[in-house]
Amino acid sequence: MGQWGALGYALAGWTYTEILSHYYGVAASGPAGVGSLSPSQEATQVRVALVGNDGNSVLVSSTSAFAAGGVHVAGGGAAELVPVAGRKWNVFTGKSCAGPWAASPAASGLVDPEVVPSTRPPLGSPLDSQYALSVCLPGGAIQVQGSVLATYNSNGSARTVNVLPLEDYVAGVVPNESPAYWGSLGGSGGAAGQGEPRGFQELEVQAVAARSYVMSNLGGWGGYADICDTDCQVYRGLGNQTALSDMAVEDTAGEVVKTATGAVADTQYSSSTGGYTAGGDFAAVADEGDSVCAPQACNSHHTWSASIPVRAIEVEYPAIGTLSTVTVTKRNGYGDMGGRVESMVLAGSAGSVTVSGDSFESAFSGYGVQSNWFEVTGTPSGGLAGYWLAGADGAVYPFGDAVYYGSLRSEGVVPSAPVVAIAATPDGKGYWLAGADGAVYPFGDAVYYGSLRSEGVVPSAPVVAIAATPDGKGYWLAGADGAVYPFGDGRYAGDARGMVAASDPVRVILSASEAGGSGYVLVTVSGASFAYGDAPDLAYTGSGDGEPGEPGGVTGASPG
Repeated sequence: MGQWGALGYALAGWTYTEILSHYYGVAASGPAGVGSLSPSQEATQVRVALVGNDGNSVLVSSTSAFAAGGVHVAGGGAAELVPVAGRKWNVFTGKSCAGPWAASPAASGLVDPEVVPSTRPPLGSPLDSQYALSVCLPGGAIQVQGSVLATYNSNGSARTVNVLPLEDYVAGVVPNESPAYWGSLGGSGGAAGQGEPRGFQELEVQAVAARSYVMSNLGGWGGYADICDTDCQVYRGLGNQTALSDMAVEDTAGEVVKTATGAVADTQYSSSTGGYTAGGDFAAVADEGDSVCAPQACNSHHTWSASIPVRAIEVEYPAIGTLSTVTVTKRNGYGDMGGRVESMVLAGSAGSVTVSGDSFESAFSGYGVQSNWFEVTGTPSGGLAGYWLAGADGAVYPFGDAVYYGSLRSEGVVPSAPVVAIAATPDGKGYWLAGADGAVYPFGDAVYYGSLRSEGVVPSAPVVAIAATPDGKGYWLAGADGAVYPFGDGRYAGDARGMVAASDPVRVILSASEAGGSGYVLVTVSGASFAYGDAPDLAYTGSGDGEPGEPGGVTGASPG
């Protein structure tokens, strides 16, 4: 199930049972549907590992009286349960979680002591907060229902566990997985005659999914707990609970998704599916609701983009050497672009590697890659196996996967001087043409940032090359004499005028891809190079005739 998709369907008028059936209607074992827990299952006490406190003493306070391992603590006081040898605990009392603590323990050598509140009112009662226990964690205190258990895992490390009734647990999950305000969206006319806004159905979907998920995973967290509070389902105790989110839990109390065998289903879910669920335990289905964009609720995860520096890919996969192409070789077949990436090949100067879409996502999530469903654009960071050639008259000729975005010739524009160079935008969806007089002509998504000709500047020698900055928000022009002219966010870091021989003019300018557009390299016809800014020095190791192109010839660029 996708939470954004569930909201989209709810706002379209679907009931929570219809939404659950859409996502979970077909399990691996056959048809699935919403059913009820038995009385004994509904009475389950869920054990939640508070992983943020792993290895530490257990610190608890409350505005009302409570007992810690049998030790009475007055309202407003605190208890510290300290781990000691033999997998036991000592209990100290104090004024707050910050102490000061009594010099001697009030109880010693306890096995799995439990902190129990004096009173536990019904779910939804306005007195919940008053009687709740406050567990003081390194990242901040949280208020919880039920009790708090001090215990050890199988390796003898101290652990903190919140033990509470099933429905109280679900109430602590729902508003931390799906924002409670979603339940107020969609205006009147809620489904099933409940009288609540349409968005309320999504909170009920979340309640059933959260309840099913924990009931299908009981005992699944290291043996000492059923589930955790962060990497499993997000549980924050009373944090973020509202009357509306509690109502969704109460209205669906005891309801779970069951498989054809009668077992409670492992109802995995995510924030966004991108438009198609991934499949697995349940059949993959289209998720049209995922594109929801209602007032106060617009899914920014449905469509996304990310830019990965070439150098980052080369560092992650050093066996490839210098990156040349990224090619998707297999998709799962569900949704646009052919679906999620199952395998892809990264090729370079030293070899190639085959990786899964999941591993690529994991490796570059820090650059904004949100899932394994993506299309690769641009080269070499993109995988368009192609290039463009530009004619002196402004014609552009695409080859391979390079896309044609127009040309001066097709538009009937005569360049003010022969076109001498072409440079692609970083995503490969556009390009700039450069004239010998410093004129610049953008096409596709290339943005015009100015030119020598428009500024009335006559270059000290004919312009021979153009290079885009790494983010595509600028470019540099290079003259045959080594002069460099920056535009947009291109930064001037020096040039080679006075160092370039007339018999060995500059022919190419290369952008340094990894450092914000402040570096570039000039390369002459013979292969001599001049690096500026953060660009690395290049050693000439090739061979060739070294002759510049004839007037009226073509110049080339590969996408990106």
